[in-house]
Amino acid sequence: MAFFNRKKKNETPKVLDAKNIRTGCKAANSDEAIRSVGKMLLDGGYITEGYIDGMINRDHDLTTYIGNDIAIPHGEYEVKDCVLNTGLAVQIYPDGIEWGGGRARIVIGIAASTEDHVTILQNIAEKLGDMEMVETVVNSNPKKICEILTVA
Repeated sequence: MAFFNRKKKNETPKVLDAKNIRTGCKAANSDEAIRSVGKMLLDGGYITEGYIDGMINRDHDLTTYIGNDIAIPHGEYEVKDCVLNTGLAVQIYPDGIEWGGGRARIVIGIAASTEDHVTILQNIAEKLGDMEMVETVVNSNPKKICEILTVA
């Protein structure tokens, strides 16, 4: 009888999983890219739908392009309650997208609590601080990108 009384555990998704990494992406503009990476976060169980609009609002208020061909769209403070789990989604745009005065080839959508957010930003800066590594990521497959961004 104990078998029937077991409760299924709700597994928390990994912060970054290779299935949440897409290469060879194309978008007409940064808003389209944000909606696309936001949809990945939504489908991955990291956010509720309202977070995506918060990501776009945040980018319009203050660009999420950080240089080195990288943009890190994330929601504004007002949508923090839409974060269900800390997580990342990564999209690679080999041709780049005009973004906040620069050109983004790596777009990392971030869903995180205030505490986790700083740690994630530090990790991104550490892992992608030089253009050689950016080139490696842009030219890698999802499994390799996941290894680069998650291995300590």
